[in-house]
Amino acid sequence: MTHSRFACLYLALVLSAAAADAPAPVQTTPKLEILNKQIAENADNYQAYSNRAYVMALLGRKDEARADLKKALALHDKPQMHNRAGWAYFNMGDYADSVREFELAAKLSDHQAHYDYYSLVLGYWGTGDTQKALENYQLAADKDPRFGSYKTLQERTLEWTPLEQRAMHEIYVLWSKAWKP
Repeated sequence: MTHSRFACLYLALVLSAAAADAPAPVQTTPKLEILNKQIAENADNYQAYSNRAYVMALLGRKDEARADLKKALALHDKPQMHNRAGWAYFNMGDYADSVREFELAAKLSDHQAHYDYYSLVLGYWGTGDTQKALENYQLAADKDPRFGSYKTLQERTLEWTPLEQRAMHEIYVLWSKAWKP
């Protein structure tokens, strides 16, 4: 009995020490401060709300990101805003919401926006729908040849988040090995 108490105490100490060493979540950034100021100066600045939502999503501040996305969409219910919302939802891990927004953006733009297909790749990757991700990857490569080779895909996605890059690169590998015509 005493041995198990010491084991539990040791485990608790190790976990609390690990938690103490963990970096604190980032609460603000210079970009976030600029976006806050833009919104304070113009409460109808849908672009600032959208940008702030994306930053909040990257910082892990999901509730605030969702609130800003709703505000941005209420102010500017256009295809590009739904696409931007999809990217924020994707980075929060809300894959079903990202697919909903990406599909709506593509529908509203009649699949004419340059980002429609590769955005859908991300959403479908997130939901585990590999078939749809591959179909849309082919369409993305047809529309933008940079998606057709690994080197140009890397260049195209250089400034994407690690999660965005991972999703696109994983689908590219499957596409290049089993799908590419």
